[in-house]
Amino acid sequence: MGLWHTYSHCQAVTDLDELRQDASALKSASEPQAGDGFVVPLPGQIERMVVAPGTRQAVDIKAMAASCTLRAGQTALNLQKFDVAKPILESIVQYYPQSEYSYYSNQAKSMLAVIDAAMLKVSLNFR
Repeated sequence: MGLWHTYSHCQAVTDLDELRQDASALKSASEPQAGDGFVVPLPGQIERMVVAPGTRQAVDIKAMAASCTLRAGQTALNLQKFDVAKPILESIVQYYPQSEYSYYSNQAKSMLAVIDAAMLKVSLNFR
């Protein structure tokens, strides 16, 4: 399944396990790939001045991964599966601290606050 198809599937599906699989696939794809397979057939003096080309994408795969992960966390929260939602949302805060992903991080922090409040309410009810 291509990345765009995985992302589209993530936006359409409601099953938590499928959402988690899609988020994991997108996160793996967003991580830098080693350029070990790139070979330059040039003399050694010139070869050291050449840098392996980076992977070029037309979309921000990291943003797609953050969006899909956020959707998985929101779904778990809606199902009141706080023990599942919390680590998913914490992973967004941890893996996407950069300013260009602040939307996802802020949304995750808001949902974590909802979880903390709900868990506090539950613990107070047991006293």
